[in-house]
Amino acid sequence: MRNAVKLGGSLMVTYGIAFALQVLMPRILGPMGYGQYNWANGFSGAFFVLSAMGLDVYIRKEVAVRKDHASEFFGGTLLLQLGLALGLIGAMLLVMRAGGEPPEVQLLALLLGTYQFFFRLNAILAAVLHAREKVDGLSVAHVVMKCLNGSGLVLVLLLGAPLPWLAAPFIGAEIVKAVFLFHLTRKHAELKLRLDARSTVAALTAALPFFINEAALATNGRVDVSILGMVANKTEVGYYGAVWGIAGMTMLLSPILGWVLLPMMSRAAATSQEESTRILRLGLEGVVSVSVPVTLALALGSETWVRLLIGEEYLPAAPVLRLLAPIFVLTYVATVCGSWLMAANRTWTVTRTSILAAVLNPVLNLLLIPPFLRWLGPAGGASATAITLATCEVLVTIILVYAIGSRAWDARSLAVLGKTLGVCASVTAVHLLLGQLGLDERDLVRGLARLVVDGTVYLSLILLTGAVRKDEVLGLVRMVRNRRKPQAAAEPPPSGPPSSEVRAA
Repeated sequence: MRNAVKLGGSLMVTYGIAFALQVLMPRILGPMGYGQYNWANGFSGAFFVLSAMGLDVYIRKEVAVRKDHASEFFGGTLLLQLGLALGLIGAMLLVMRAGGEPPEVQLLALLLGTYQFFFRLNAILAAVLHAREKVDGLSVAHVVMKCLNGSGLVLVLLLGAPLPWLAAPFIGAEIVKAVFLFHLTRKHAELKLRLDARSTVAALTAALPFFINEAALATNGRVDVSILGMVANKTEVGYYGAVWGIAGMTMLLSPILGWVLLPMMSRAAATSQEESTRILRLGLEGVVSVSVPVTLALALGSETWVRLLIGEEYLPAAPVLRLLAPIFVLTYVATVCGSWLMAANRTWTVTRTSILAAVLNPVLNLLLIPPFLRWLGPAGGASATAITLATCEVLVTIILVYAIGSRAWDARSLAVLGKTLGVCASVTAVHLLLGQLGLDERDLVRGLARLVVDGTVYLSLILLTGAVRKDEVLGLVRMVRNRRKPQAAAEPPPSGPPSSEVRAA
């Protein structure tokens, strides 16, 4: 819980800066310019997912129980990453020239590829710290990196610099972060740079399912943007990227789940299957309770959010935001289930599911984008991509929950889910009624007032029905508030049944 609060606090700051940039960039660049940037970012990310080699997830699972293991393979894998990065940049250039991309888009994509290399390297270094539960300096690094990135990007935008300059703040911030994380891993995890071919090969072999899983996930998150830009146009990518930037802010908890849950579940699975299952159920209950209201607010107020945050120019993309909103509840559930399966040494179950979605995603995009663009006009292609992503996420979530079986729920969690869905249905009915009474979202002030009423109704019903227990929320607040007190730190963990504070955590 302490690590989650530290990492979550830093992410609140970094996501706040990222959110401001997600609002600023579409307004300044416009749909076409923002579409070119978003396409270049997605294109480079799709290539450079190969450079991570699945090591960050492998480290969180294995180094959590084998503390010196990272030094055995880190030097060898770093050398391979460098060579692979050069090859990937060359491949990117060949593909873009064959596709006839403008020179400034080509240069931007290549520079963002350099950023992706350092981003993936930092993810591996951070994973070592996650596995060793040394996250104080890492939290500082997140904030410093995002401040450097944000201030640099604002400067580039305000100066009206050419498109390729957008990559400069990203590269600079990640290099600074890499230097700092190298220092932290050497200090806290005693990470050493040495070449051990046998250990490197063994680690890469063991990380293969994680690598395949990550590459497959990148297809859902990156390749769809590339296909949208090639089959439709960069303006459609601009629409999709702008509303994705709004919806993506709901994913604040996603990194924390991966950073904290997997090492914790791995240690629990090594000693007690019952404890691992308890963590799974509480994790699922927690992510549903947190993500559902945010998702509901995005879906019901999509037009209001677009008008408020990124401007009238992007209003054709409001339906796309409504389509994207439910995806994030499913993503949270899939993340928790996937972490449990990996901790239980069922990694290939997760990997096969991701591969299935990776194959389905481009096929559906190629089939749906042209007709939707003809039927719906502007943002039709973006709507097709959102529907494709939602379809894949539903499929993945169903398969992972089914693979876990009855361990994923008990009577309490099913009751919470049922009450939450009932509250969502009631709030939706109230929202529609308010529209008929004159709170029309075509007017910004009335649309915001409508959302305030929706939120008040949701909060009241969720507490009245007991879907969220007030005593557990207050217990969590007390625990977070008191977590730095010396007497609390000195107390041993309880040996009996979990208290309400622990359940809330």
